[in-house]
Amino acid sequence: MKVIQTNFNFKPMNRFLALFTKGMAMGMAEVVPGVSGGTIAFITGIYEKLIASIRNFDTTLIQKLKNREWSEACSYVNADFLIRLFLGMVFGIIIGIFGITYFIDNYPIHVWAFFFSLIAASSFIVARDIKIFNWQTILFILIGTLFALWVTTGNPRSVDQSSLLFIFVSGILAISALLLPGLSGSFILLLLGMYTIIIPAVRDLLSGNFAELSTVLSFGAGCIVGIFTLSRVLHWGYLRFRDPVLALLTGFMLGSLNKIWPWQHVVGTIEKNGRDVVTKSLSVSPKTFANLTENPVFGTDPHMTVSVLIMCVTFIVVISIAFVSKK
Repeated sequence: MKVIQTNFNFKPMNRFLALFTKGMAMGMAEVVPGVSGGTIAFITGIYEKLIASIRNFDTTLIQKLKNREWSEACSYVNADFLIRLFLGMVFGIIIGIFGITYFIDNYPIHVWAFFFSLIAASSFIVARDIKIFNWQTILFILIGTLFALWVTTGNPRSVDQSSLLFIFVSGILAISALLLPGLSGSFILLLLGMYTIIIPAVRDLLSGNFAELSTVLSFGAGCIVGIFTLSRVLHWGYLRFRDPVLALLTGFMLGSLNKIWPWQHVVGTIEKNGRDVVTKSLSVSPKTFANLTENPVFGTDPHMTVSVLIMCVTFIVVISIAFVSKK
């Protein structure tokens, strides 16, 4: 029996799938507060190449495009690399958005218990990477903590969160976090009170509901501007002032835990597309939470056993993964 041999090369497909999978992991990470897409890129060994590719979107690229040097322009920005990674990220974001929004709608306390533990563990991991602990480092941690507390406990009516300008700025800040290991775009949205506005808006658009199209377009425009502007500034600061930046990030995470505390007494809501969106809430003890007579969105059942179990397991798993990846 004659064996037919082929010269088909599976290496390009394998490289595509490998990069696509890394992008998908980054996309899913960016949807979950406390998990950084930048950290995933760093762990999987593509962080430096990603940074270099994004930084090459400059005047040299514009000149190559003007001269119709298409091949040279693609090579200059690693277009093949970025396209594969981007496709994976889009797929990961879609999966993450539909999964997260389902659980937020149906199991809000469990989700926020998961987020709380996730960010608490992440703050420990980021702080562990600070090389020199001194009074300056502690000062930056304190500044970051106080700033996050000020943002998360402020009166949301002072800022119109439905304003397209505010949504645009949120996009700039959220996407810029992509290039900083340890900081996620979703965490920035949480800090700004925009997480439960942006994520459902994107989900509705993907589901064929165009009611929030202006919200998504404004956020997307901010992301495009942020990736080529503020992200460069943040990365420059990270490279030159690493310890102070990490200390600030640690403070941001610690200060934001008040915002993510699972047991919230909701005192203000607005209706968007048939669902209640929390505009203001107060962190209370599980006992106080259980004694509330009415509490929109969160309900009054503290789900103590399951929530505490989720917190403990999440913290242990995240810390364990961090130690293994470090080795």
